[in-house]
Amino acid sequence: MIAPNDSLDDRAMSHARMHAESSSDPSPAQEVAQLQKVEELPAFSKVQHGDLLELALSANTTSLTHGLHRFPAKYIPQIPRWALREFGTRDSIVLDPFMGSGTTLVEGLCAASVSYGIDVDPLARLISRAKTAAYDMERIVALSEQLFASERTRPAASFLPMHGVANVEHWFGQSAWSDLCVLFRAIDLLPCSLEEREFFLAVFSSILRVVSNADDQTQKTYVSGTLKKSPPPVWDTFRRFLGRAINGARALEDGARFGSAKILDATALDIPLPKASVDLVVTSPPYLDSVDYMYNFMLEYFWLGPYLGVPSRADFNRMRRAPVGAKNPTLKTGSMPSSITELVAIGDMPKYRRAAVVAYFEAMNLHFEEASRVLKRGGRYVLVVGNSQAQTGVIPVHDCLLRVARAAGLHMEKAFAYRIRRHYMKFPRKGRGGIILMDWVITLRKTGKALLPIEDRLPMPNVKIGNDEVAN
Repeated sequence: MIAPNDSLDDRAMSHARMHAESSSDPSPAQEVAQLQKVEELPAFSKVQHGDLLELALSANTTSLTHGLHRFPAKYIPQIPRWALREFGTRDSIVLDPFMGSGTTLVEGLCAASVSYGIDVDPLARLISRAKTAAYDMERIVALSEQLFASERTRPAASFLPMHGVANVEHWFGQSAWSDLCVLFRAIDLLPCSLEEREFFLAVFSSILRVVSNADDQTQKTYVSGTLKKSPPPVWDTFRRFLGRAINGARALEDGARFGSAKILDATALDIPLPKASVDLVVTSPPYLDSVDYMYNFMLEYFWLGPYLGVPSRADFNRMRRAPVGAKNPTLKTGSMPSSITELVAIGDMPKYRRAAVVAYFEAMNLHFEEASRVLKRGGRYVLVVGNSQAQTGVIPVHDCLLRVARAAGLHMEKAFAYRIRRHYMKFPRKGRGGIILMDWVITLRKTGKALLPIEDRLPMPNVKIGNDEVAN
């Protein structure tokens, strides 16, 4: 591994210079980048700065509790597993300030002393708690049997916990709606602990898209008018998903669990941890105004919203504007961080998008200052980030974040890219190819000086889906 004062070898140094000198936008004549096919992520000492990898997902990405609940744009567990293997120890304190559904925390349970997670999305926090809590699995099985005893019960009247939702039968057929009411009420009445109830609520949430009329092949919540759906039965689906969740939780309890996970009710802009208390940060920040995380979970909020402190559709709509990267943010904005004004042509963007872009980079500026504060000297920040497509071209999000991080004392040590395989893009592009398929894994280190001769630019690899290619 590279120590704080070590330099990169000649090959890596030439990579850095070449990528910094190249244009961030590939020209039409530029050849598509060649990817190195790998079965697993190489050791940090083996990967070269600027490498482009195609990761063969032959390994299980839903092991342990990773497959408990879908989540948009989440990274595969191989990424935090790699970071923990390369930079962590069993005594490490790990932080994921944008934890999403808790992928880093589950991996941290197997490799580190304590893993902290932060997310402003209440549903994300529920899913992460359910995936990381310690359970008596025999009690979970016994409680499951009590739930299934309610299967033949019929509700006095169908209901929906969230207020202000119109046209429920647009989203759920009458039979599915009735069964969901029975199941939801049965979970609510279980004689169990808070952790046990949230386990069952997370599994309940995980089936809602499947048993609804909403399309299964996209992240966005909508009912297709052309591809009619025949949803599976509620109870059969719940039984199948619950069995999978129990198997995952049991695997975590039967030897994989080592440390503990703690989910903080906070934001990535104000981390409630002491100065210099964290050894390793591993995270993937939200995408810039391209993934509306809460909207993708609209059906789940219809049912769990009141439990999560979001009682009405109006409250839900307001909360959608809170996360970093929101399209119509509530975060009051001033101006772009001065270090990145040359990289992002705000004046050329549509007016509706400018506030979101400014708010995103302002928020990330605040975040990196907080992350630098809580990181120990020499600690690493492993950043997984993609770019954002605009009408005027690709916004070099990774380059912008590198400059903002550098201003906070987090210097790039090495970076490589890997091809993204989206599980929610299982259809031919039909002429809508050309989307960028690479995410960067960037290792930053808290040091007093630069570690690379050029530390604020990365290439924009020309790796794209073909018009008729199916992403998987």
